[in-house]
Amino acid sequence: MYVVGNQKITIEEEIIGKRILDIGGGGEGIMGLCYGDRVIAIDPRKDELEEAPDGPLKIVMDARELSFLKNSFDAVTSFFTLMYINKDDHEKVFKEIYRVLKDNGEFILWDAIIPEYDGSIKDIFVIQLEIDTPIKIIKTGYGISRKDKDQDVEYFISIGENLGFEAIKVQSQDKVFKIIFRK
Repeated sequence: MYVVGNQKITIEEEIIGKRILDIGGGGEGIMGLCYGDRVIAIDPRKDELEEAPDGPLKIVMDARELSFLKNSFDAVTSFFTLMYINKDDHEKVFKEIYRVLKDNGEFILWDAIIPEYDGSIKDIFVIQLEIDTPIKIIKTGYGISRKDKDQDVEYFISIGENLGFEAIKVQSQDKVFKIIFRK
């Protein structure tokens, strides 16, 4: 395994607007935990949504085909979700986010820098996180197969800007990053 040790992330009360769509909002449900009933959390897996804390509206849905009208959300978030989505589908997900986001709305993306797979026995990428939220500190980890999963900040900025987003803020530390896009 290719293991990235403890990465610290702070979630601040920074997302504006009344309606927040959280892509991949199951599991720890960080955005739902932080922003409660302002969040609509989607995840393709019902079991992941059942695990998530109470507060947001939870809907089983695929980010590649959002069932919302255009211009429905003030903000969209993705917290370590795109690493689980095939790279071939990233552009489609970004297009859907752009479609459902209101003009001047923000798409906030947190994810991991995953190096290109070199064919070694370290074929699984694992990242350990310590997430400081306004509610509590959460220690968790995420893991995926490394094959065809390499990604970095520039990769996502390129996708976003090609579709009309403007990257207005980029934070990168060690193996994690946060990008704020504006529509």
